[in-house]
Amino acid sequence: MNVEARLIKEVGMDFGGRMHTCRSRNDQVPLDSKLYTRRRLLELRERVAKVVESFLGKAEKHLEDVMVSYTHVQHAQPVSVAYWLSHYAAVLLRDLERLKRAYDTTDQNPLGSGAIAGTSFPINRNLTTKLLGFQKVHLHGMDATSSRDFMLETLSSVATLQSTLSRLAEEFILWSSYEFRTLTLDDGFAMGSSMMPQKKNPGVLELLRGRSGRINGSLIAGFTLMKGLPSGYNRDFHEDKEILVESLNLINRAVEVVPALIESTTINLERMNELAFDNFANATEIANYLVSKHNVPFREAHHIVGSLVGDLYRKKENFRNFEACYDHLVNKHKIKASREEIQRVLEPKSVMTTYNSLGGTGPKAVGEILNQFRQDLEQHRKLLTEDNQRVNSALETCRIISKKAGAITTIDELKSLVPSAYRA
Repeated sequence: MNVEARLIKEVGMDFGGRMHTCRSRNDQVPLDSKLYTRRRLLELRERVAKVVESFLGKAEKHLEDVMVSYTHVQHAQPVSVAYWLSHYAAVLLRDLERLKRAYDTTDQNPLGSGAIAGTSFPINRNLTTKLLGFQKVHLHGMDATSSRDFMLETLSSVATLQSTLSRLAEEFILWSSYEFRTLTLDDGFAMGSSMMPQKKNPGVLELLRGRSGRINGSLIAGFTLMKGLPSGYNRDFHEDKEILVESLNLINRAVEVVPALIESTTINLERMNELAFDNFANATEIANYLVSKHNVPFREAHHIVGSLVGDLYRKKENFRNFEACYDHLVNKHKIKASREEIQRVLEPKSVMTTYNSLGGTGPKAVGEILNQFRQDLEQHRKLLTEDNQRVNSALETCRIISKKAGAITTIDELKSLVPSAYRA
């Protein structure tokens, strides 16, 4: 209404007073919200793609480096560093899929729905859809003016993405501590203490983790806003702007710093290898070896290896004590195996490299995963390019039309300004 009043003041009622014909705040408000959300989702998708690229690039350098994995925050099996890094790429690729679906829901044109029921004027909603760069018309007028599922889907996708970032931040915080010492943060992602001179606090990561509270709050606010609203436009919808703007601002700023975090963080490979050896991470493979090579029932194999781990633990030793392991398996439990075979299953790296089943941690399997992820990322980038080009082309067309429109005197001249591709 302010724009209309300004135009009436500047160019008179005969021009400014006609601009609201066939329009309503009820379809213009969701239109503006969608235009804003669409633009910010394009930015966000591009930034998430860069994060995926960072993880894949770093993973490709560590196919042969071993580390211990965790379940219940306890040592599990030896895996490659590339396997750990690439699992974040897997999660983020699904985040990209969710953001694309939210984009497609948003990218529908409500303009022309009027207050609720359309208009008796012979308008062309397909034309405005193309000129605004939308993929399709939001067909049903009552639905277009009263639905905000594009907001809910966007907030949900953003909250899910933020959950991914929060998990990443938590792991980096833990692993950069003295107790783990498997990662070293670049000074640009750390901060000192105002009192303790030795401190190197992961302040940026803590902010990244803490941001979940605000973004999840926006998600709950959005769903609560929509709860129980009757059909048609309601003034409650004015509240959705702050929710959308804050959530999209927060997540875009958060994602933007992650590639530099990944690329600048030092992975302490020696420490990772040490941990993989120290706490019996390859115990499962020893049991599997007894089952597959010596036909030992798994439950018995589980007992044999478990008793070996218990004996070594009580002596404050681990699988590095080869003679104790060999004696336990060959002499005590009569396993007919060569020293070379026993040595192989006691070495975490040699164990890790054999796990080449589909989706496994071996170099061959991870190499296949990385190739597939790069193909998936390329497909996402292709879709992103198409969405950007459609929006940018429409925007440039509208700018050209507006520059030339000042000289027109007839409706036919106005129609001629619209390229035939947009009138089809």
